[in-house]
Amino acid sequence: MRIGLLRHFPVEQAFPRGWLTSGDLLDWRDRYDLAATTAGPFDLGGIDWPMCLSSDSPRARITASTVFPGAFEHTPLLREPQFARFGQGKVRMPAWAWWWALRLAWLTGHSSQRACRDEFLGRVTAVADRLCQSDGDILVVSHAVMMGWLSRELRRRGFVGPKLRIAEHAKVYVYERSPSAG
Repeated sequence: MRIGLLRHFPVEQAFPRGWLTSGDLLDWRDRYDLAATTAGPFDLGGIDWPMCLSSDSPRARITASTVFPGAFEHTPLLREPQFARFGQGKVRMPAWAWWWALRLAWLTGHSSQRACRDEFLGRVTAVADRLCQSDGDILVVSHAVMMGWLSRELRRRGFVGPKLRIAEHAKVYVYERSPSAG
């Protein structure tokens, strides 16, 4: 059994620049979620995938319909994690500083982000459970952060494949069940 993780095509929304409030960052995320997707070359690893499961976000659905010739299923379980507004009001920081603050708060379970983190990790487990119950090879079209956590969970369950940090757009990363994984 093989599972292919594929990140959606690039999105036509630049990373935010300058000094932002927490609210500005949430506004940027909303624009990113609605931004157009640029279809381009893709790499399916030379595998003819018989099934495809996609995030229900527009960018993932567009990617799945471009790279997969048949009907595919889409689900909200494969969405990116969300983040909540910080309570700092009008505090402004550079965008990169917000990303580090969010990452730290999310990973440490800070009360401002704990519900978002726990909901996301529950989705990672649910997707991994579903994939492990599948009978055949399956292509999964999703997002960078989801792919990183799902990669970790699949390897924890005995699959062999690459450790992901930030996945490239439209490139498949293949995970195979090792013979000893049952």
